[in-house]
Amino acid sequence: MREIASGMVKIFQEKDIFPPAMGELEKRNKIWTYLYQEYLTDEKRISLEGVGLIKWFLKWPDNFHIPEELFQPPWLLNEEEAKELISILLDFLRTDKAVDLVVREGVTISWSDLNLQANQKSVVYIELGNLKKGQRQRLRRWNGLQGRRAQYLIKLLKARGFTEDQARKETATILAVLWDAIRGIRNDDAPTICTQNNDGYRLNPDWWRAVAYKPDDFVYICDTCGRLQTVSVASVCTRHQCPVRVSMIKIKDLPTNHYNQLYQSSLPGLLRVEEHTAQINHEKSRQFQREFKSGKIHVLSCSTTFELGVDLGDLNIVFLRNVPPESFNYTQRVGRTGRRTGIPGFALTYCRKSSHDFYHFNNPYRMLRGTIKAPMLYIGNDKIITRHVAATMFSSYFREHPHRFGKVEDCIGDFNNPTAVADFRAHLLAKREQHEAILKKIIPKEMWERIGLNGQLWIERISGEDSRLYLAELEIASDYRSVTKLEKSAVERKQYRKAEWARKRQDTIRQESTLNFLSRKAIIPKYGFPVDVVELDTQRNQQTIESQQVSLQRDLSLAISEFAPSSKIVANKKEWFSYAVKRVPEREWERWYYCLEHNTFIKKEKREENEQERCCSHMREFIIPRFGFVTNQERAQEPKGRPSRLFSSRPYFVGLKGTEPEKVDYGVVVVSRAARGQMVVICEGRKGAPFYICTTCGAGFSSRQQTHNTPFGETCSGRLDPVSLGHEFITDVLGLRFTLPTTNVTMDHYWFAYSLGTALAEGTSEELEFPSTDLNVTVVKDPFYDSYQIVLYDAVPGGAGLVGRLEEKEVLYKVIKNAYDRVRGECGCSEEASCYSCLRSYRNQFAHPKMQRGPVKQYLFAVLDSWN
Repeated sequence: MREIASGMVKIFQEKDIFPPAMGELEKRNKIWTYLYQEYLTDEKRISLEGVGLIKWFLKWPDNFHIPEELFQPPWLLNEEEAKELISILLDFLRTDKAVDLVVREGVTISWSDLNLQANQKSVVYIELGNLKKGQRQRLRRWNGLQGRRAQYLIKLLKARGFTEDQARKETATILAVLWDAIRGIRNDDAPTICTQNNDGYRLNPDWWRAVAYKPDDFVYICDTCGRLQTVSVASVCTRHQCPVRVSMIKIKDLPTNHYNQLYQSSLPGLLRVEEHTAQINHEKSRQFQREFKSGKIHVLSCSTTFELGVDLGDLNIVFLRNVPPESFNYTQRVGRTGRRTGIPGFALTYCRKSSHDFYHFNNPYRMLRGTIKAPMLYIGNDKIITRHVAATMFSSYFREHPHRFGKVEDCIGDFNNPTAVADFRAHLLAKREQHEAILKKIIPKEMWERIGLNGQLWIERISGEDSRLYLAELEIASDYRSVTKLEKSAVERKQYRKAEWARKRQDTIRQESTLNFLSRKAIIPKYGFPVDVVELDTQRNQQTIESQQVSLQRDLSLAISEFAPSSKIVANKKEWFSYAVKRVPEREWERWYYCLEHNTFIKKEKREENEQERCCSHMREFIIPRFGFVTNQERAQEPKGRPSRLFSSRPYFVGLKGTEPEKVDYGVVVVSRAARGQMVVICEGRKGAPFYICTTCGAGFSSRQQTHNTPFGETCSGRLDPVSLGHEFITDVLGLRFTLPTTNVTMDHYWFAYSLGTALAEGTSEELEFPSTDLNVTVVKDPFYDSYQIVLYDAVPGGAGLVGRLEEKEVLYKVIKNAYDRVRGECGCSEEASCYSCLRSYRNQFAHPKMQRGPVKQYLFAVLDSWN
């Protein structure tokens, strides 16, 4: 391997693969990393060995002792077959990742540098019993009869006619013999093929060699799984649980393989790919934009941040990873290319198996013809208006007090006794009438009362104890005091590295720009529509570049599932781990009890003593994580794959806020006009279990822990409470009650209503041309009729004016028609089920087993027939 590494360095330098600024030691480390990634590959089928280009084999020590038992019954092998058998068994150690990292002098690489799926292991021999639970992450059992080695030997003996019991007995015996042989027990002078590591052994890669195959060399190929083998004993396939034999074939006669051809082609030049999304900070995104325009970045993976206002001139290819929500989105995105005469543009859209994408895949010209409806601007969202009010007032405040504008420490003042809110509030009150006159010029008159411009309520909204400014001041002051305390205690314990981190964290908090702080905490407007914004705090540190470059923010209704403790988020090529619900001691989490009785949400301020007798057993507590979430101090990791989305949320309708809305009767459906309603979104743990959240530090787990640390890595003795995560908001809701009887519906009526509502939500999205995520649906029991009412609501807190459009009879009819088109059967799933092309989505996965396409199709057909 040393010879291979030296040759690789030379080739990489000749081909200019390394960046010019890379040092010699870094180059050698990279080369050894690449070499071990190939030797220990997670993708053996498409490795150099797996496609028939190289052969890894063992160079046997001159005095290696082959056990005599292999030459005797039941094995009866000759010397060459015995060595091949042992090499196959040792090769399984590579698969198990039980290998030492042996490199040349001066090279330093660790297992984590290899970015392999599995941890480094050791192999042990255990006479009786199995590995304990805590050992399974780091050990493999050499003689375990369920392991790859034993199963291969059993398969070999059964191919010779032995019974299962006989094969297992003989296998256990020979594995014990071979365990001594590979450790050199029978010959004290023999170099060990395996080296001892604490309580186990690992393969010594110094004895392994690689050679390139020649066209007339032979290799073995399995007739069933298609895997290649360099050696074979009795033509038995070495792949675990593959029952078929292998046959010999010349390398030149192997079937054509894409990767084989790719590996033999010329080395490509550098291909730099970067991410341009709202998850990276402003400066980094501007840098990526400049470098993409100049050609230093070759592929830019973008969100809607690149949709408008960007002219790249000679850009010629656009790939869309899904179908955009509306025609104008499609026009804008593909319009980034082909903007110069003589330079044609190419746009390719991938259609995922979602209901939206599947619909446009079957009806492509609805998107391609470019017919764009007049946009609708909704200016009745009081939360968004409040942001603009805050921005206008801060503009006035900073003009009078420019010394408060620069950095956060200028704006906040003393972190032990912050004055930002008090001083800002005093400014508002001092010139209240003047400020109100300005605000009334820019805020629609119909919103004055809701915003509170007819009194002092508007001042409370932007500087009161429930305002975002007040909460942000509490949070940042608490953050600063926490790391100051950590620094002091770390110094006392002589943990100087931790103390240095805490000091730098203080600097980062103090030196953040005021403008960035106000926009990051959603006090003033910024790009993006969410209003109840929280963030996954990466504990930014000036010395930690990756954490400086990302800004992980979500609306709280999404954050409770995407940022829930133990979730992983990929941003800027790094994987971030959510560790805790952020806690601010001065402001405890809001807590509520809730009960799901017959799929109806019942919210309570406290648990009553006789609740368990009177109610169902699903009663539990939820907290509202208003300050967001936080990572631990570990650095972000290289992602090893797409992280699983562990949790999903479910919405519930709590009730109306205000008077009962007017109803409009269209015969087959009665519409309750859009009104203000309160929604709750609940995220529970895996399979409905609670999260276990520490009441002292906020650390969160999916199961109860005996001990745990704070997000700072300090030992914590706080109590873990079993809770769910929740978010409350007020938005526009609209009710639909269908009057046709459901007596012929064979499925549960609640889930039928939910399936029907889901189809209508997708149909609304299609008709009004907005993303389906902007609208959601839930179902409530109608108190006056023996049926369920479908509640459609704007997913944006404060409302977006979307559901109100369904009051129009023509729009509602088209929505019902679109809903029917979605479930009539083009997706191909069974009528007794559903799929992502008709009813399913990530956010309604809690209902997937209950949703059925067929009953919805039949009912909507009857509704349309009656309407006509």
